Amino acid sequence: VEFLYCDLASMKSIRQFVQRFRAKNCPLHVLVNNAGVMLVPERKTEDGFEEHFGLNYLGHFLLTNLLLDTLKQSGTHSHNARIITVSSATHYVGKLHLNDLQSRCSYSPHGAYAQSKLALVLFTYRLQHILTANGSHVTANVVDPGVVNTDLYKHVFWVVKVAKWMAGWLFFK
Repeated sequence: VEFLYCDLASMKSIRQFVQRFRAKNCPLHVLVNNAGVMLVPERKTEDGFEEHFGLNYLGHFLLTNLLLDTLKQSGTHSHNARIITVSSATHYVGKLHLNDLQSRCSYSPHGAYAQSKLALVLFTYRLQHILTANGSHVTANVVDPGVVNTDLYKHVFWVVKVAKWMAGWLFFK
């Protein structure tokens, strides 16, 4: 096992990661897009994007697109390469504010998070449509893991933190 560093909040880091990965000339059979932030206070990535949208969506979008040729070369008729993108059921309440994707007019951590997850779902659906239309041996799927006991909840209201601490072991994966 070998690890390569990639900061999905940095377009430069993503491009450097892909360059280092390609230099190894390795096949890529599975790409799991699972990094993210949730309900963070209003802040920006180093590239100036609202953090939820920049890291949760744009980072995965760029990484996937830069690795797509490698995935296509790795997939075969009998064994498709796979792209698995982790989203959230929160996408159901998300709205894409096409005139304000960066949430500059009105910032809401919940709204920004939901919008980033909706964007991931729509991207994955469209990508799968394109891959199928081109006869590619790559599949793209988006999944909702359910409620998982992670550090993503560090920015929630204190009452939610207490409830998570008391009952998380019972209800969270």
